[in-house]
Amino acid sequence: MINFVSHEKIDRGAWDACIMNSPEPLIYAMSWYLDVVAPNWNALVEDNYNRVMPLTNRKKAGINYLSQPPFSQQLGVFGVQCNQQNTQAFLQAIPKQFRFAEIALNENNPIDLIGVQKLTNITLNIERSIDEIRNGYNDNTRRNIKKANQNNLTCYQGFDIEKIVSLFKNNKGKDLNQSNLWYSNMLTLAYQLRHRGFGTTWSAIDAHNEIVAGIFTVEFANRVILLFSGSGPEASKSGAMHFLVDTILADVCMRNKLFDFEGSNNENLARFYLGFGGKKKEYAFVRMNRLPWFISWTKKKGVFFL
Repeated sequence: MINFVSHEKIDRGAWDACIMNSPEPLIYAMSWYLDVVAPNWNALVEDNYNRVMPLTNRKKAGINYLSQPPFSQQLGVFGVQCNQQNTQAFLQAIPKQFRFAEIALNENNPIDLIGVQKLTNITLNIERSIDEIRNGYNDNTRRNIKKANQNNLTCYQGFDIEKIVSLFKNNKGKDLNQSNLWYSNMLTLAYQLRHRGFGTTWSAIDAHNEIVAGIFTVEFANRVILLFSGSGPEASKSGAMHFLVDTILADVCMRNKLFDFEGSNNENLARFYLGFGGKKKEYAFVRMNRLPWFISWTKKKGVFFL
């Protein structure tokens, strides 16, 4: 039986054990991670935490709704033997108090319903030597790594997260117009991940000892996630991002199973990731719309579970 459990009544130990018992545990669903990206989240729990689903709730104009929190590519149903039937059962069990929802399920949540959108993730098998991995690089990736070496870039592995966030904010971030709260949450999450021993930054340093690009990775349950990156205008000229990803792969391969590029549905980013030999995987994005007719027309059509 699937029950709604409010935030303060969630058994954290049982919850995290359920996530870790999933076929592919994702750090996004760990209780402490959810506390940072979706404070006061609630949950759906089946039986004795056999399967679970976080409900990352928010409220706007008096309406309770569910939204996909930042820095959490995939959530949905976790636990043993997730199939189409129990995935749909969890979606149907979302309490009526939530009038609208946008939820990215995970790759182990099969769902085949009209209106469900398929999103793209790109991952790379790293249970092999760096030489084998490099054999899968395309010509453009090889050229950019060569360019980085010619520009004498070096990599510093440490914790330069504030500099990397600043590079993002002052460059790509200008077009995205993220709030100050978004940046604050990114830093809070990064420090939490570092404190727990999961987060690392990789910075490309130029000849003037300046950081021109940086990547923040999360290493958890044999999966290495490229969670965040930032770069300046010099990075594209020097091949800095290609150089950093290659350096990271050389370090994390063999001791992990999967490198997760976290996307992408952006064509340019997808091309960059695929250049390292990454493979596409799909996960479902579900939109639920229970809003009254005079509000629902302002939202995109959804999959209804009434």
